[in-house]
Amino acid sequence: MNLLDEHFHHPRNRGLIAADASGSAGDEGCGALIRIQIAFEDRVIARAAFEASGSRAAIAAGSLLTTLVTGRSWWEAAALSAPAVAGALGGAETSGVAAAPRSGGHAADTGRAADAGAAPRSASGRLIAAAAGFAVDALHAALTDAATRGTLPGIAAGAGDIVLVAMSGGVDSSAACLLEQRAGARVLGVTMRLWSAPGGAVETAASCCSPAAERDARAVCHQLGLPHLTVDCSVRFREEVVEGFAREYLSGRTPNPCTACNGSFRFPLLLELAARLGADSVATGHYARVRQAGAGPVLARAADAVKDQSYMLWGLDPGALARIRFPLGEYRKEETRALARSAGLVTSEQPESQDICFIPGGDYRIFLRDFMNQHKLPLPGRGEIVDASGLRIGFHQGYQDYTVGQRRGLGGGAPEPLYVLGTIPERNVVVAGTHAELAVRLVEMGGVNRFVPVDEGESLLVQLRYNSPPVPARLAVAGDTWKLELEEPVMGVAPGQSAVLYRGETVAAGGVIRSTDRGLPVEPA
Repeated sequence: MNLLDEHFHHPRNRGLIAADASGSAGDEGCGALIRIQIAFEDRVIARAAFEASGSRAAIAAGSLLTTLVTGRSWWEAAALSAPAVAGALGGAETSGVAAAPRSGGHAADTGRAADAGAAPRSASGRLIAAAAGFAVDALHAALTDAATRGTLPGIAAGAGDIVLVAMSGGVDSSAACLLEQRAGARVLGVTMRLWSAPGGAVETAASCCSPAAERDARAVCHQLGLPHLTVDCSVRFREEVVEGFAREYLSGRTPNPCTACNGSFRFPLLLELAARLGADSVATGHYARVRQAGAGPVLARAADAVKDQSYMLWGLDPGALARIRFPLGEYRKEETRALARSAGLVTSEQPESQDICFIPGGDYRIFLRDFMNQHKLPLPGRGEIVDASGLRIGFHQGYQDYTVGQRRGLGGGAPEPLYVLGTIPERNVVVAGTHAELAVRLVEMGGVNRFVPVDEGESLLVQLRYNSPPVPARLAVAGDTWKLELEEPVMGVAPGQSAVLYRGETVAAGGVIRSTDRGLPVEPA
């Protein structure tokens, strides 16, 4: 009798229990519907139970999985791969699937099998593989439930250097995970489940944190024999990041949701989870460096100037840098991909996503209109396009469709190309002007986050947009407002964007642009 027969005829854990977490996966139409429940005691899964329907394989997979995880830590359970379960159940029927030990073994012994194993040869083998996949999906849904609700126990003290690696399902975070493991750390991969508008980028395979990306992140961890958790952050993400982005845009500013997310949402939540579980630090796939200085760690640019993401990280708590790692800081992008490829990671050829993760197709205009409809906010409709003096030069269909520096949608017929200089939301007005009028020489920033001491009148480099070259600027401080006098004019700078100050390669401070010396008309001419 193989394990498929054994666990079908003797489903030892069938029937539900009083549990700390539960999760479901599958569909009867697909041949398996499985629900898993788990209860913790003394840092281990003391009890596990399941309900299954749809096929004999589904019942057997649920039975075997609950048997495997009972009495083990959630860390070990989170490393249990679908091919391991399928291999144990199907034996020769699941060709190319790594088998789990049939007695005395566990996920920790078999976790190096990839979730994306070779396809089973037979129809029954495919059914077994599907059932095993749904069983493991249900287990991970239960672990997600526990991690999200805070019922997941901490990791045993004295377990060594434990690092929580944020996994987006892309090649960069996968390589960061690999590097931390090779450095000798005990690695836990964690994916943050975010929110997207229906049909949005988070639902597409290429987007970070999509359902497909979650599966890719888990597959990488299982390839490396590592545990993986998903934490559902979708409600907070929508409230704190998505709605904040929309309201900033509707106020006439141009926010950068990635800097806001990193500083006030992503890293605080990751550090909070690490502390709750007993991990020593958090690592991500960002291209940046944490360097040791006289007064403590500082944030610095990455070795790869093209991929450097320190601009996006200006909102990090300086006091938390000692607990943050950027394994890719010394790597170039091509080296990262080659590293993932040489390790055979399933994400090694994953394309990069360029869109804002929660906006459908990257078109913020559609997103904003949907947001306004959902919140019963009136659409602005037809309004005037005016020049810098307030003289009307055309019409538009809603100020929210325009951002500073934009050329599209301003009509033709002007003696030279026109650009958006700004918007006046309360009057539904778009202000346009020439390229020369787009330039700014003075920037005021607020909400400043300082990493190192800076002096009044000091000359620093300031980066005013992601991937834009830094320019020299002289600093003047007036209360909570920092004024930057630029040594050369810069185009396309808009309130709401981020300004990040550098001393050499070190991030000195960052903040949000409040205003520039590009004036807008107060009243129509």
